[in-house]
Amino acid sequence: MNIDDVVVPTQSWNPASDAPDEIISYIDLSAIDKESKKITATSSIMGKEAPSRARQIVAGGDILVSTVRPNLNGVAIVPDELDGATASTGYCVLRANTKKADRRFLFWLVTSAPFIKDMVKKATGASYPAVSNSTVKEYPFPKLSLVEQRRIADILDQADALRRKQQDADRLAGDFSMSYFLSLFGDPVVNPNSYNEVRLDQVADIRSGVTLGRKTTSLCDISAPYLRVANVQDGYLNLDEVKFITVTSAELERFRLQRGDLLLTEGGDPDKLGRGHIWNDEIADCIHQNHIFSVRVKAANILPEFLSIQIGSLRGKRYFLKVGKQTTGIATINKNVLSAFPVLAPPPALQRRFAEGLNRHSVVAEKVAASTLQASELLTSLSQRFFG
Repeated sequence: MNIDDVVVPTQSWNPASDAPDEIISYIDLSAIDKESKKITATSSIMGKEAPSRARQIVAGGDILVSTVRPNLNGVAIVPDELDGATASTGYCVLRANTKKADRRFLFWLVTSAPFIKDMVKKATGASYPAVSNSTVKEYPFPKLSLVEQRRIADILDQADALRRKQQDADRLAGDFSMSYFLSLFGDPVVNPNSYNEVRLDQVADIRSGVTLGRKTTSLCDISAPYLRVANVQDGYLNLDEVKFITVTSAELERFRLQRGDLLLTEGGDPDKLGRGHIWNDEIADCIHQNHIFSVRVKAANILPEFLSIQIGSLRGKRYFLKVGKQTTGIATINKNVLSAFPVLAPPPALQRRFAEGLNRHSVVAEKVAASTLQASELLTSLSQRFFG
């Protein structure tokens, strides 16, 4: 039995000719958030202005499965408020036959790892991989009673609800740093407390890192872990994959990171300029590449924790957008620009209070993150159990 055996036909139309003067709700391929599996944006357009892909009439409860780039698994259930909306032909619309299939069970089936793997395997087109509607509907549907389907769907729904609650808690924990910063120091953009300003290079040493692809010599006999741009994100470090490079003992000493160093990226998307995080000796004898700056505070009146949040605030983002060099959607900053960043310098005692608050919060945040990971792993494990 395949998915095609448990769904019913849906309708299509041409709004440009069938309703040219009516306003329609259009669900295009960018409407689904791949992470939350929800429709997060629709367009209201006149029928005569509808694109050629606007053809499928959907109903509340329908499941949309993106047939384009199946590895991303663009899947969502149409909410009741979008009943009667028009979806792109880039979706396979699955409307469950309620006598044969529970729609929630069908949803979990088409978001499962085996389904995604099968669609990726059968996709055609190198630059724009896609599958057909028939490929989606040919996927096997488990021979289970409606009672059993509902039982499984209930279990997965409960696991997903737990995961979402933990993710919400994780996001709140992540928002704490900036909220706490604003409560103590005020908006750094307007500097309501009139704190003194100093250049960054007056309070910190700013260094670039080792150059990749440089000419090496026989003296390069030490294999050292190094951080790439991909490792340094906005407010955290992604250390899932850390590569190694051969360096000399002098280079290791020169570029070795120390606890408290603030890592900042040299370039990327314009709104991500100056993204970074504090190094806390996560990896021994680690260095960084030349597209990452390390900022080592040398002044007693500035704390790294305070500096990190300030640079990552709207004050920092506005500064880097103003002075950064932009070409073809990529923006960069150099050492001179970073050196001139105007650092606010509140009383050290207030900064210490801020750092102590962050340290206490980090313990809670780590526990929340661990719980979030456990909830995600539970959902994945249950999905594999039922569909693997």
